[in-house]
Amino acid sequence: MMKWIQILSSLLANGLRIFLGLYFAVNMLELSWNRKKAAAFYVCVVCAAVCMTAFSCFTIQQTYIAGAETIILTVILYCLFAAKTRMSLFVTFFYEMTVALWEFIISAGLGAAFHSNSFLNVKSFGYMASVWIVRLLMLGMAFQIKKTSKRNNKQSSRAIAGAALAGFLGVVLLSGQNAIAISDDQLTVWVIFALLILVAVLFFSLNRQYEMEKTIAQLEKDKNALLARDYQNLKNTYSTNAKMFHDFHNHMEALYRYLSKSNIEEAMEYLKNLRTPIQSISQTAWIGDEAIDYLINSKIALAISQNIRVNTNIEFPRHTNIMSVDLVAILGNLLDNSIEAAGDAEDSLRFINLTIRRINNMMVIKVENGCDATPVMADGDLQTSKTDKALHGWGLKSVRTAAEHYDGTMGTEYNNHIFRAVVTLSFAPVKA
Repeated sequence: MMKWIQILSSLLANGLRIFLGLYFAVNMLELSWNRKKAAAFYVCVVCAAVCMTAFSCFTIQQTYIAGAETIILTVILYCLFAAKTRMSLFVTFFYEMTVALWEFIISAGLGAAFHSNSFLNVKSFGYMASVWIVRLLMLGMAFQIKKTSKRNNKQSSRAIAGAALAGFLGVVLLSGQNAIAISDDQLTVWVIFALLILVAVLFFSLNRQYEMEKTIAQLEKDKNALLARDYQNLKNTYSTNAKMFHDFHNHMEALYRYLSKSNIEEAMEYLKNLRTPIQSISQTAWIGDEAIDYLINSKIALAISQNIRVNTNIEFPRHTNIMSVDLVAILGNLLDNSIEAAGDAEDSLRFINLTIRRINNMMVIKVENGCDATPVMADGDLQTSKTDKALHGWGLKSVRTAAEHYDGTMGTEYNNHIFRAVVTLSFAPVKA
């Protein structure tokens, strides 16, 4: 009976360790998560827990069991989340090392408190109690991370770093106790493990900072390229029509002569030809920010030229801390994606709805467009079908990055041939 209780306890403890390991890894590696993956995720956790419990029933060293679990976690991350194998292996390996370190610290600490070496025996109930204390601490850490942060990767890194530092101090304190017998070699090994974990956390943080700076630099490069392209399009549009405005008095004279001779049809035809270029550069949206106005109007003109219907509902908050360059990145990317999708759709789906609303101190940007097929997403980015991927393929990731500067979010939805992207930005008023 006692053996079955131990097996059941081991199964639950292994399942919780695997679940929390995947939870920390998904957050630290910033992997995308959706409801479709939830069922497969929990099935993998259960299967992995059963496998690890089966391994522990045999006489196998804990090092091999930890190695097997590291490989299993890495495979799950790769299969479900398309995570990079190298980083997944790195994170899961040091996660297993941190868990093992704390299981040793808690079991040795309880042994010292009760003056009993039985807590260090992995087959004893004392060690089982130590394991569950560690699991409860890990669970509390996970709940705290989820509660205190929307973007959990930073909180996960800090939590692991704190656990590693506390583990190092715990091993040092254990080296000074005399209640139970712990060999110097064993303590030395755990001190080395604690130092390795600290170095690994530092390395991961530096690597994450480097990747973030690299991504920001690439986004800035793509953003500047997009702005340069839009500026050139606007310049060409205004240059093409500059002569018409310069010769406005000539047009008026021509119309006067038609009408003075009662040539109504000729005058109407002349007006029709004159009206088309004026409409193409007329102000169809005005929010008071020159860069954003130019961007919106150029995108509207481009959409109309492709027979795409455009509806706008704009209530733009004035005098805020939101920078024009970030709004240009958000609107430019969303409108480019919507024009690309609506341009390939059938006539009834060739539409774009742009909404910008203010709700208290929150700006909501919503772009809807029709599309024939379900959009292809990869790692949270909308995939383009254009060959010019340098300008069109930087995806929704740049929108999310810009939104995060203002504690905002970005979400997408597809339903009944309508793709919807919604961005929220928190802003603070500033003096004009």
